[in-house]
Amino acid sequence: MFLLQVNIQMEQIHITLPDGSVKEVPKGTTPADVARSISPRLADAALVARVAAPNDGEGELIDLRRPLDHDVKLQILTERDPDALFVFRHSAAHLLAAAVMELYPNVKLGIGPPIDTGFFYEFLRDEPFTQEDLAKIEKKMHELAAQDLPNERKLIPKREALELYKKSNQIFKCELVEEKATEPMVSSTPRGNSSTSAAARTSLPPSASRRSS
Repeated sequence: MFLLQVNIQMEQIHITLPDGSVKEVPKGTTPADVARSISPRLADAALVARVAAPNDGEGELIDLRRPLDHDVKLQILTERDPDALFVFRHSAAHLLAAAVMELYPNVKLGIGPPIDTGFFYEFLRDEPFTQEDLAKIEKKMHELAAQDLPNERKLIPKREALELYKKSNQIFKCELVEEKATEPMVSSTPRGNSSTSAAARTSLPPSASRRSS
């Protein structure tokens, strides 16, 4: 009997941190993994990551769960960072929309951008929301947040996004996609399983989102 031993070495990439130190990690490591390797406290506080090519400047914001497949400069952002706060408020606005759609599936969605003091979302409904409705919505938001479902962002074609909105009769979102979206759109997996919830979690790319969301 012959025993063939094969040493498989995972491809390594280099992560440059803000202090100039460099970490060598396996390809596919996520920003969340890097944050945990630095300190549990940072991992708990992390909201989003900024990555840039080694010789690039500002870079882009990415989800903490996105695998890294090449050498990058990496910064882990917390609530103290203005850009992370923008992302947090943007996600909170979508969470609000998802909660509303779970409770009132016939509501029409408008825009829901983050603003300097927080965020808002526009809804069209036959009857105005009452204080009792707002309490139900807040409770549903807590329930959805407690599920701790990952927001797995993916790119989908404009046509597919329009079909999603038309299926859930979201006329204003259709108008927004037609006017603002370019190929491809950015979409997030919804917190919830309904198609209306999915519509609530689909958004334009960051450049368009900052203008209208």
